[in-house]
Amino acid sequence: MAFFGVTKEVIASTFPIKKADMIEAATLEGSTFEFVIKKGQFKPGDTVLYFPIDSLIPEWVLEKMGLVGRLSGKARNRVKTVKLRGQISQGIVTELDLLEDMPPLQAGLENETEFQKITEYLGVEKYEPPAIPCHNAQLVRLPVGLSAYDIEGADRYVEVVEVLLPQPVEITEKIEGQNFSVTYSSLDNKIYVNQRNHSIQPIEGERHEFWKVAEAKDIIAFVEALKDNYPGKNITVYGEFIGPRVQSNIYKLKGFDVKLYDIRINEIWLTPDIRHAVIKEHFGNLDIHVPILASNVTLEQWLQGKPIVEASHGISKLYKTTREGIVIKPMIEARHEKIGRLVIKQSDPIYLAKTDN
Repeated sequence: MAFFGVTKEVIASTFPIKKADMIEAATLEGSTFEFVIKKGQFKPGDTVLYFPIDSLIPEWVLEKMGLVGRLSGKARNRVKTVKLRGQISQGIVTELDLLEDMPPLQAGLENETEFQKITEYLGVEKYEPPAIPCHNAQLVRLPVGLSAYDIEGADRYVEVVEVLLPQPVEITEKIEGQNFSVTYSSLDNKIYVNQRNHSIQPIEGERHEFWKVAEAKDIIAFVEALKDNYPGKNITVYGEFIGPRVQSNIYKLKGFDVKLYDIRINEIWLTPDIRHAVIKEHFGNLDIHVPILASNVTLEQWLQGKPIVEASHGISKLYKTTREGIVIKPMIEARHEKIGRLVIKQSDPIYLAKTDN
């Protein structure tokens, strides 16, 4: 699962914002995030606390930061990508003084563990888009061996992008929706339909929308077919559930749909070429797959000199609207010491600033 939390970071640069006397923009070392600060508040080399996008910040922390009632969401406590005087701002930074009353941490902690402790102390949680009301099913824990699917962002892990630059990759459109998966568990010989954090257990006489779509779009039959190809294996097919009332429904869909993007057999992820082939074999085409922007081309060639943030911007293949971003996977599965599985996403700041998910 991708790490989420408040982190200690170092200011890399500050730069002016046109027609702004009281604010300026800044960046962090090792990331491409840009955010707005008070003019002169920090200088390059300063260590700060960084609250990422989708942080839900408790009232006492907001009070100390002077941000009560100034953020997004119903409770005005959510960090969102915003545009201030034309400058995209992704996250909030503040002084380390916020931790002055925090108990000392054990020496020698790895960064991620230290940041988890800081996040817990501050009481910061991650905003999760509301699920479709589950009045016609029960949410239970995910099948054994399955965990929440998540991908780290290129903004935070620029070194991962450097690793991917010379590699042949698949680049797909990042879809706005809800995480969806169908699992066959060899442990109990059952099919499960899942949301991101829970499996959806049907109630007799009722049918949850995820189950309806899994059946109507032939995804359960697809998993059954894969079960025959990979006997005795656990199989999970991942996709994005889209449609009315799902986030902003930027694709203006009248009914629910799913677009697939990953397949896992036990602990092995199918490479893009194999994934494309098995989907084509079953469905006859790749229409049910998320839009493929490029395949088997090096990331460097595809970028053509553009920064990855700029390249993430474009028009969706599903509807004439700004796409959410891009996802990059190598054509040969690999791992990275910092993020685990080598796969990265880049959300488009322009999309983020336009939507209120």
